[in-house]
Amino acid sequence: MYSKCTAISHGSGTIINAIATNKGSAFGINLGVEATVELIDDHKKIIKGKIEGQNGISSKLIETCVKNILDYYKLDYSANVITKSNLPIKSGLSSSSATANAVTLATMGVLGKYTKANEKIIDELDDLIINLGIKSCFDENLTITGAYDDATASYYGGITITDNKNRKILKRDTFNDKDLKVIVLIPKDYQKNLNKERMKLIKNYVEIAFHNCLIGNYYEALFMNGLFYASTLNFPTSISIEALESGALTFGLSGTGPSYIGLCKAENVSNIVKSLEKYGKVYITEACNSKSKITNLE
Repeated sequence: MYSKCTAISHGSGTIINAIATNKGSAFGINLGVEATVELIDDHKKIIKGKIEGQNGISSKLIETCVKNILDYYKLDYSANVITKSNLPIKSGLSSSSATANAVTLATMGVLGKYTKANEKIIDELDDLIINLGIKSCFDENLTITGAYDDATASYYGGITITDNKNRKILKRDTFNDKDLKVIVLIPKDYQKNLNKERMKLIKNYVEIAFHNCLIGNYYEALFMNGLFYASTLNFPTSISIEALESGALTFGLSGTGPSYIGLCKAENVSNIVKSLEKYGKVYITEACNSKSKITNLE
């Protein structure tokens, strides 16, 4: 066992929202969460969490992540856990999944579970980390479906297509164009809307988008999914059309909003930003194909 461990995990953007069909897809983005976990062998089980730079945001998720791992291994350590992030929270960019993955991986690291000596069982540990992170998000009422698509894209990077109900990865892929940029819009005038009943109404239409995703038509799938969910949740679909007019390859609502996400060539970034910045804050980043990782052990 180590005294302290730091790990990072990235956010993700939606290709297919899984709420309507229990099948989804997401892709990693180069915005994320860094978590540092310190364990104290004092038999007191006192877990203290801190989120740097996010005043007023609850630390319960990060504390629950550590607690669930300690409970899993039947340990009575105390812990200090600190996270910092450049990922907008509560925006549909998998901030909860990224946080859960980073904290859970860091806790595994400090316990000495996730090391080169355990290479033969890394796949099993990856599954455990993802599923304990999902459990923590369920415990804190931060997910409807378990967000297995978001959690796996966040953890593994690249594109994941998943059966969320049975927690199975159906396909993995990557966006390999080095000239590709990710555009994220966080609108200033819209709030998250979680009308599950309305989202279930569009199941048959989302299935069409999901089929496009399975056969590799990711741009079309993302755009179609975004239109379906935006119209269902009362977000403007015209934003996606404007992004396409300005040069985006695809653009649509991410998660249940309020953020929108899209992909474009680097040469079109400035035109798209000019078109979208009237709606809110625009982030420029890249697709992330890298797996979550431990960055420091002490």
